[in-house]
Amino acid sequence: MMEYIDISILNPAEYNPRLLTNEAQEDLKKSIKELGIIKPIIIRQSDKRIMAGHQRTKTMKLLGYTHVPAFILDGVNSTDEVRFNQLHNYAECELSEIQPEINVSLPKGTEGFYTVSNKDISILSKGGNNSRVVDLTKMILRYGQFANAVCDHTGKVIISTVYAKTVKLLGMDLLVYVLPEGKEEIALKYFSKEYGVFEYSHLERKTYIQSFAQKARLRQKNGVPSKRSHSTLYETQVIPYITKDMRILDFGAGQKDYATILKKKGYLIDAIEFFHRKDGADIIDEKEIRQDCASICKTLSDYGLYDVVVCDSVLNSVNSEEDEKNVLLSLSALCKPGGMIFWSGIPLLFAQKSSERKETHDHRSKAVFLDAKNFTANFRFGEWYFQHYHSTADIVRLNTAYIGKDFNIFDKGMKISPEKELRGSSFQVASTNERSASKSDYLKALQYEFTLPLPNNRKWDLDKEIIPIFKTL
Repeated sequence: MMEYIDISILNPAEYNPRLLTNEAQEDLKKSIKELGIIKPIIIRQSDKRIMAGHQRTKTMKLLGYTHVPAFILDGVNSTDEVRFNQLHNYAECELSEIQPEINVSLPKGTEGFYTVSNKDISILSKGGNNSRVVDLTKMILRYGQFANAVCDHTGKVIISTVYAKTVKLLGMDLLVYVLPEGKEEIALKYFSKEYGVFEYSHLERKTYIQSFAQKARLRQKNGVPSKRSHSTLYETQVIPYITKDMRILDFGAGQKDYATILKKKGYLIDAIEFFHRKDGADIIDEKEIRQDCASICKTLSDYGLYDVVVCDSVLNSVNSEEDEKNVLLSLSALCKPGGMIFWSGIPLLFAQKSSERKETHDHRSKAVFLDAKNFTANFRFGEWYFQHYHSTADIVRLNTAYIGKDFNIFDKGMKISPEKELRGSSFQVASTNERSASKSDYLKALQYEFTLPLPNNRKWDLDKEIIPIFKTL
């Protein structure tokens, strides 16, 4: 339930992922001056921490407000606290042609906040965004309602229609803010603006958390191999190319499924995953990782650089552009000139479409919140977990800069033009290694990758093994 609360007792959260420009701040001021506060903030009961509505609260303070409308929620865990922030920013600004059409019945002359009974909410068209409905439903059932819709004087919902749809489907009453007649265009004008963008660069990053993105490849369910667990990169590009006399490295190999089965078939393949977990446990297998590093060092010492380097589904799990650069440079560093590098990831368009698709039968969240660099951040296991998505232009830029100009891009195994946007659920790159970076750049990248952070404020020291050997190559 919404109530008004003293603005002076509110505490901001440290994690707020939204940043406002000066221009956006001024627009927000104008919006509040012209319309008032039509969207309550969300705060946590225990310490009055703002979970959503940071920028609005800041602006209200500047305008001299002493009390603010707020939804006060109790018992919110840290993961959901962050999710509230993301969902609230979506729920207050979702304006597009695929939104549902919702009407509510109002007493004549109603203005301001008003609670509409469920029977007086009508869904005229369902629209899309079922992934958002899944997210909103879970949060409402767990904590109660945390947002409102905005409608015009006739009862047409114009802002937060997906939230209104969710509330209707749950059989609950809906809080709306009824605009005075003639204010609809002003409200749409202000709420169609971006009051800040998601920006994750200030959030703490613990690289080993990214290991939760590792895919289980070639695993069986009830004795039957799962097609969904197969790697498109390996199946369509790597395996058709490699021969048993080639030296192969799988860099960022996850649970090493493909490397293990190929080695059993007689292929000369090494593999390393710096956060490889013991089977059936979320414990990093440090002993096995050191053995894998020793195998790489022996191959480099005895035979030189690798003929083929594979990097499957790693670039979508980096947590920064610096990580991305060092991964790609490391691939090039460990592959001989003229050798082949295969890498893969998730297309940007797929992430955007997954978040907006009209139908989903998955109970998990499909919503993504992209920043300007196409990273998303989710709070899992008490830590920030990042994903990175790529457009075709990104792939061309990255491969040209760090590997070489001679490469092909594949959309779910089908070759596409570098000018065509990726539309599938994965992309693959097959590139000849030009190895054009400087030795110092390669050394810096390898130093970075082989000293990645571990839990309990430790770091890998694998650089002591590989760097002396690499310097001789």
